Amino acid sequence: MKNIYVGVVRLARKVADRGGLLAVLERSNNRFVLWIRSLFGIYDSADLVRLDMPWWTFSAIDDVNTFLASRNRKARVFEFGAGASTVWLAKRSASVNSVEHDAPFAQTMGGIFDAYPNIAVQVVEPATASASSKARSNRKGYTQCSFDQYVSSIDRVDGTFDLIVIDGRARVSCLARSVRRLAPGGMILFDNSNRLEYREAINSCGLQERVTRGLAPALPFPSQTSILTKRA
Repeated sequence: MKNIYVGVVRLARKVADRGGLLAVLERSNNRFVLWIRSLFGIYDSADLVRLDMPWWTFSAIDDVNTFLASRNRKARVFEFGAGASTVWLAKRSASVNSVEHDAPFAQTMGGIFDAYPNIAVQVVEPATASASSKARSNRKGYTQCSFDQYVSSIDRVDGTFDLIVIDGRARVSCLARSVRRLAPGGMILFDNSNRLEYREAINSCGLQERVTRGLAPALPFPSQTSILTKRA
């Protein structure tokens, strides 16, 4: 069903582009109209980069934008899962260190990332899981993989981070590793936090959660993104 939807949307995009509809939508300052435009960019990170939209709920986008502005765009960011958000963050932060498990995708986006000197992307592909593997993914096609090196990639970058984005693989393990790398006053953005497989880890991580639910770029249905901060 998903593949059918994506195929239909991409066909509609060609028609809308030739007819000038996309250009009209992009000139709007209305968020709902821009969301309609973003639907034509489903699974197209380059298009979302052009629209300057990360793939989180709009409420979470606003929260993070305000947070980064309060840091005078000097924030240090670590991101599990590269994409359109990497560029969006680079425009608003001092540095973005990102790890990506999908080498072909990272190569496709490489030309875009290279235009931003404050972006550093590690490509860490999953390994075959063994009995000692701790970081695992429930994603179809990856259940027999180990993401231990992917998760530990955050420890290859010194210092703490003002913002940590968890939007890739093995998110439960990424959260456990991220809590101790968070700078005072920092935040963790955890996307798709409504999924049952993540709830126990979020509830027990010791951080305060603020849930944002609603529209998100490129998605035709509501999504959920959580902002996690240290308790006062």
